[in-house]
Amino acid sequence: MIHRLLPAAAALLLSVAAVQAETATTRLDVTGLTCPSCSYIVATALKKVETVEIVDFIEGDFEDGTYLVNYDDAVTDPEALIAAVTGVGYGATLAVDPEADEDKAEKGS
Repeated sequence: MIHRLLPAAAALLLSVAAVQAETATTRLDVTGLTCPSCSYIVATALKKVETVEIVDFIEGDFEDGTYLVNYDDAVTDPEALIAAVTGVGYGATLAVDPEADEDKAEKGS
C-alpha cells in the first residue's frame, strides 16, 4: 500500500511547489556598455542564471542600458542577477520604477 501512495504523494508535493513558484520581473540598469559586444556579453551572463528570461533590452545613454528580466523567484533573486552582470565586469543595479514610487507616495507608503 505504501508503494502506491509514494508516487501520489510525490506528485502532490511537486504540484504544490509549482503553484508556489512565481515569475518575478526585474529591471536592471547596467553600466559600462562601451561597444556592441558588451550587451551580448551581459545577456549571455544573465541567461546562465537558472530560470532567467530576458524580455527586453533598452539602450540608454552612451554606456548604459536596462534589461527587463523574468525569473522564478523560488529559484533565484535580484542579487544573483546583479552578481552575474558584475561577474563579467559591468556595473548593475536594480532600476528604480518612477511609476511605482509615485503609487507608493499617493498611498502614503
